[in-house]
Amino acid sequence: IDGIDKGILELLEERVKAAKKIGEIKREKGMEIEDVDREGEILDNILNSTNLNREFVGDLFRKIIEYCKNEE
Repeated sequence: IDGIDKGILELLEERVKAAKKIGEIKREKGMEIEDVDREGEILDNILNSTNLNREFVGDLFRKIIEYCKNEE
């Protein structure tokens, strides 16, 4: 379990780094940070590819997306 938890944290850190880079690109191109359509697309893809409780997974990824937007 500890190894799995560490892997989850490493992937979250990688996602935040990617979000920061995307934020830089968006600013350079004068784009809005928030893209509601893209967020919905991400959530749909995730929810359609899991066997876990959809409410739990949706809540979790909404939090992750919100955090990453704040880091952008």
